[in-house]
Amino acid sequence: MCKIIKRSNGNISIFALILTLIFALLFLLLIDFCRIFIAREITKKASDAAALAVAQNLVFFHNFDCRTIAEKVTAENNCYLAGYDLSYDEVTIVTGKEMKFILIDKFLPKSCVIKSVSKTKVIYPWDDFFGFCKFYKFNY
Repeated sequence: MCKIIKRSNGNISIFALILTLIFALLFLLLIDFCRIFIAREITKKASDAAALAVAQNLVFFHNFDCRTIAEKVTAENNCYLAGYDLSYDEVTIVTGKEMKFILIDKFLPKSCVIKSVSKTKVIYPWDDFFGFCKFYKFNY
């Protein structure tokens, strides 16, 4: 009778190599997701700052070129102005930031854009909210 001896030398090294590659890919994916959250915070800060700056200029009548003000504030925060909407009592600003990823760019051919929206209500001193102005209602 012949005994067959199985040799299992080297099996653990292949398993360790595969496991190391999986952990490396998960680590790169985790870094990409963290970059998404950081970009989200940056765009949110930029859109909030731009909305407040435009609202302040509307209240104090400093500058009526609101688009230029919003573009300047968003550029200072390394973002771009993706859109804005102005009305008498509300300012809406949309900012964006293009992202470059480590791992996600290998699977998605297009670049990714992170956007944030901020809306600010403009309250003028002559509005009824503060009660500074007297007004009269006439009924017929």
